[in-house]
Amino acid sequence: MLTSQGIWQNRLQWNNEGDIFYKITNNAFNNMKQFYFQQKANKNGVCYIRKILFAWLKPVYFQENKIAFCFSVLFFLFSTIIQAQTTKEEFFSNQEFASGIYKTYSNENTGMTPIPKGYKPFYISHYGRHGSRWLTSARYYENPNNILQKAHNAGKLTAFGENVYSRVKLLGEDAEGRYGALSQLGALEHRGIAGRMFHSFPEVFSTKKGRKCYIYSRSTDVPRCILSMAANNERLKELNPDIEIFREAVDRNTYLNNGNPNRKIYKDSISAIYHNFFNKHFNTTRFLSSVFNDIPYAKELTGQDPFDFFFRMYSLVANVPDLCHLDISMSDIFTRDELFILWQTSNLKMYYNCGPSSLNGMAAKNSAKLLLKNILDCADNAIKKGNVAADLRFGHDVYTIPLLALMDIQGMNVMEPEPDKVYRVWSDFKVSPMGVNLQIVFFRNKKTGDVIVKLLHCEKEVKIPVTTDIAPYYHWKDVETYYRTKLAE
Repeated sequence: MLTSQGIWQNRLQWNNEGDIFYKITNNAFNNMKQFYFQQKANKNGVCYIRKILFAWLKPVYFQENKIAFCFSVLFFLFSTIIQAQTTKEEFFSNQEFASGIYKTYSNENTGMTPIPKGYKPFYISHYGRHGSRWLTSARYYENPNNILQKAHNAGKLTAFGENVYSRVKLLGEDAEGRYGALSQLGALEHRGIAGRMFHSFPEVFSTKKGRKCYIYSRSTDVPRCILSMAANNERLKELNPDIEIFREAVDRNTYLNNGNPNRKIYKDSISAIYHNFFNKHFNTTRFLSSVFNDIPYAKELTGQDPFDFFFRMYSLVANVPDLCHLDISMSDIFTRDELFILWQTSNLKMYYNCGPSSLNGMAAKNSAKLLLKNILDCADNAIKKGNVAADLRFGHDVYTIPLLALMDIQGMNVMEPEPDKVYRVWSDFKVSPMGVNLQIVFFRNKKTGDVIVKLLHCEKEVKIPVTTDIAPYYHWKDVETYYRTKLAE
C-alpha cells in the first residue's frame, strides 16, 4: 500500500523571487494514479486522498496563505484523472463505445448550473468536428473485401464467414464514391447541436428590439465540414430567419487545420506502439476459425502481419452506426473482449498522433495554438465591439483533440506513459466522438461590465485549471490571461 509520503517527492521549488510554483514529477504523478486505482474499491477513496493531500500541503503552505491555490491546482490535476477514467466495465456497458473515434454524437441532458445573478449571455465561441461520415478511403473496404473474396472463391469460408463476406461487400458497395462524406446522421447531429445551442442561450441569437445577430461561420474546405456547417447554420436560420450569417470555407484560414509548420510527428514510433499493443494482446485464432474453414490458409492469406486486415475489419464494425440508412449490424463479428483490444489499439493511435502523449503531445498541442489565438482574438473583438453574436468553426478530430489538450479541458490533457493504461485516463469516444464541439459561452453583467464564461464540451459543463469563485463559470480576464500565457510558452 502506498502512503502519503510515497505519493509525492520533490514536488515544489522556490524561484528567486520567493514565489511558489509547483512541479509534479512523472514518478509522483504515476504514483498518485496508482494509489487511486488501489483505493478505487473504497467508496471513500477520493475523500481519503483529499485528506492526505491537505495534510501534506498544510504545514508547507498554510503560513504562506497560498494553501488554497496550491491545493486547488493539485487536486484539479488529480480529479482530472478520476473523472476521465474509463474502466473495462464501463466500456462493456455501452456497445457504442466500441466505435471509438467513430462513435455517433449523443446529447446527455446533465443539466446546467444557474447563471450568476446579473449576468446574461451575449456571445458564443465554438469549434466543432464534422458529424458522422463514411470511412475516408477505399482502402478500409478493399483490404477485408479482397481477402474474403479470395477465400470465398477458393471455398475456404465457413457459413458464418460467407455471411460476413456478404456484409463487408455490401458496405464497400454502399461507400463507393462516398469516401469521407457526411452521412444523413451527421447532418442531423449538427442540426440538433445548433437547435439546443439556440434554445439554451436565446439571448445570443435574439433579434428583438432591433438587435442585430451576426454570426461568422467557417469551416475547412473539406465537404463533410462544409455540410456540417451548412446543417448548423440552416437550423439557426429556421429558428430565427433574421439572423445574419457569413459563411466561408477557404484555405487561408490556416488556424482551422493545424497551420503550425513546426509540428513534428514521430510516425514510425507511434505506429510501433499500437502495432506492438495489438500483437501482444490480440489472439487472431478465434476470429479466423469462425470465418475460415482452413486456418493455415487463412493465416497465409492475411499475411505474417495481419494487423491491416483486422484493423480494417474493426473500422468497418465501428463505422456502421454512423450509417443510419443501412439496415445492417456488424456486432457479432468480434467478441466484446476482442473489441476492447481493437478499440484500445485505435485509441492508442489517436492518443499518440494528436493527443497529450509524452511522445508527441507537445507538438500536437503547439499545432492548436493558431486556433486558440483565433478564439481569444475573436472573443476580444466581440466583447469590445459587440458586432458578432457567435463565431462558429468546423473542422476535424485531429484539430479538436490538440485544442482540448492545449486548453487543459478537464480529462483531455492527461499524460500516461504506459500504452496498456492509456484507456484509463484518455478515451477517444469521450474526447472526440463524431460532432464533438467546444462551446465557450460569454456572459456580461450590464451594471458592472464584468464578463464571465462557461465552457461546454459536447454540451456538458467542464472545468479548467483557472481559479474561480463561481465554478463552473470563470472570469474572462483570468481565462484569457491563462491562455495567452500558454500561447507564449
